[in-house]
Amino acid sequence: MGKVEVFRTFADSFVLPDVRERFLHEAAQRPEKLYQRICHNIGDVFPPALATNKITFDHSAECFLLQGLRGFTVTTWGEASRHMGLGEGCLIIDATGKTFYAETEAVRGCPSITYAGAS
Repeated sequence: MGKVEVFRTFADSFVLPDVRERFLHEAAQRPEKLYQRICHNIGDVFPPALATNKITFDHSAECFLLQGLRGFTVTTWGEASRHMGLGEGCLIIDATGKTFYAETEAVRGCPSITYAGAS
């Protein structure tokens, strides 16, 4: 499955309906904009029911990592998990589009907020 198909599967399962097309556009064309949205307005992307969810993942499974302004990189969950809990903001999408982890950027007096899900 190609990156566009993975992002479509992911968006259809987890992203709020009103912002799915915006999410897909930013994921493909403006990942730096999507990264900023995840870091600062994550509640505009995901439903509240996914906040603070816990997931399990295979450390050797492939995923897409959005961390920083570089865009998505292909890596493993084991490598991507090194970015979890740092308060720098990240979005990790399983290569199937059926599992994810997202985290806001932490700011003084406000720890990061995590969203996660599996379908």
